[in-house]
Amino acid sequence: MSAGATLISASVRLALLCYATTVAGQLLGCREKWLRILWTIGCGLFLVHVAAAFHFVHNWSHQAAVQTTAAETRQLLGIAFGEGLWFSYAFVLLWLLDTIWWWTAADNWRRRPRALHITLHSYLLFIAFNGAIVFEAGPTRFVGILVTPLLLLLIFLRLRKSRTHTGTQL
Repeated sequence: MSAGATLISASVRLALLCYATTVAGQLLGCREKWLRILWTIGCGLFLVHVAAAFHFVHNWSHQAAVQTTAAETRQLLGIAFGEGLWFSYAFVLLWLLDTIWWWTAADNWRRRPRALHITLHSYLLFIAFNGAIVFEAGPTRFVGILVTPLLLLLIFLRLRKSRTHTGTQL
């Protein structure tokens, strides 16, 4: 495996590990300071992944990335959908904006509407799931298949606890 390919795969694996660990930590009520640092490291690693993929695979060409995405979706789903790359761009942007918000206005970030928090993480988890399980193979898929149900279980338990304590529904 080339140095570029190693950087691409290692950075995304570590970024997704940071993502999952941060979400699990939030659900378990771990200390926010360390979660915010881990969230930031994960976001930075994902930016490294994107930059490395554009540098080593796509030669900084959006069109080449669209063509690669189309070929991958055709191979996996039978439909060429290069525009799916925009969902990945949204993932990067949302993670980056959330990270900046958490650092620059933490009190406001903590008070954001629950629906916004749930919507954001639903999208991020959906894209991470697809990236780690649907479009990946080998150890990344295996770990994704283990981690996803664990995160969903933690979410379920947290929602259940929230309803019990407040007497309200989502």
